[in-house]
Amino acid sequence: MKFNKEAYERKFDIAIYGLGYESRSTAAFKKFSIRAKKNIVIGYETNKEAVRYNENKTYFLDHEVLLFENDCTSIIKTVRDTVLELLKDVENPKIFLDITVMSRHRMASIIYNLLSDLKEKSLVTVCYNLSYFVEPPEGIQPVKKLGPIIDELCGDLGSLSMPTSVVFGLGYEEHKALGVYNYYDADYSYAFIPQNQFSDFESEVRKNNAPLLNAISEKNSFTYDVTNPYATYVDLKSLMISLTDVSRTILVPLGPKIFAAISVILGKELHPKLPIWRVSSLHSEEPVERTSHKEVLFSVTI
Repeated sequence: MKFNKEAYERKFDIAIYGLGYESRSTAAFKKFSIRAKKNIVIGYETNKEAVRYNENKTYFLDHEVLLFENDCTSIIKTVRDTVLELLKDVENPKIFLDITVMSRHRMASIIYNLLSDLKEKSLVTVCYNLSYFVEPPEGIQPVKKLGPIIDELCGDLGSLSMPTSVVFGLGYEEHKALGVYNYYDADYSYAFIPQNQFSDFESEVRKNNAPLLNAISEKNSFTYDVTNPYATYVDLKSLMISLTDVSRTILVPLGPKIFAAISVILGKELHPKLPIWRVSSLHSEEPVERTSHKEVLFSVTI
């Protein structure tokens, strides 16, 4: 598997999009749908009356897509079956995946299955639409799920005699990462702070994670450019390889979903040495509108 320096964005055999309640749900489709031979859209069973969900659904249906709304397990199977059917006719397909409004569990499952099922020389392009800045939710958000992002990436923590390391991708939710830090009580902790020249996101991340950042050594805090996935992949992989050789390591990708997608790829690539965890409120957050500002793409060749 190769993480390409440049994203491929020309022609695709199939494109997969998420249907959600944010207006940015349709942004990638408006640009890339004409470049794909087949477009499928996957929706949800929750928040179907929230914000722009129905408006987005109508837009997709007006453009002759295959649209599925179901529980996560069924959706993941539907996507996998669709790709496996494609492989009967196309040996090395090019697949476009828009993760913008997908849950992390759904996103991780689909990416993991693509990396597992596609043959050598197939290609996957992942798209994420950054939004204009939206204020973070007030107060501490409830954590209802803490554990592997998907069962396949639970990993193997190895020898209990080794020290432990936890690596965070930080988001701007107040103290969300701190709870994991206290729960895991690792010997060593590291943080990746997102930088986005188009918004005030970084300052909010630093403010709402101040107790955690104060507890982590300054030399163990890094920044990454949200719009440069390749550089993020290289930096994160370098740290993960060095840590997994000397400690039991877990990676907790909070914050921008593009970081989570890269983490899933690394979890698959370094399996079983690197467990990937998620921290989820299980759809209990208040639905908020987010409009598209800038698309970020990366491609992986199997």
